[in-house]
Amino acid sequence: MSKTIKMFALVSVVVSFLLIGCTRYASEDELKALDDQQTAVKKAETKLADVQKERRDLETKLADKQKELKLVEEEKSAVESRLK
Repeated sequence: MSKTIKMFALVSVVVSFLLIGCTRYASEDELKALDDQQTAVKKAETKLADVQKERRDLETKLADKQKELKLVEEEKSAVESRLK
């Protein structure tokens, strides 16, 4: 009896592996979805790089304008002090 139980357990394991399979290959739909996601990621990374570059450019322009404003305020201050 013990031998038949062991044989039944072994057959059950083998059949379950055959039905389930050890590896699962991606279907065409899954491969297309993966490709679409990779394309979307590349586009998003490109857009991120563009936005980061634009932000750096704007921050540089802001710093230049702040320097210019400071110089103009100093000049205004000097002119006002000479007028008094």
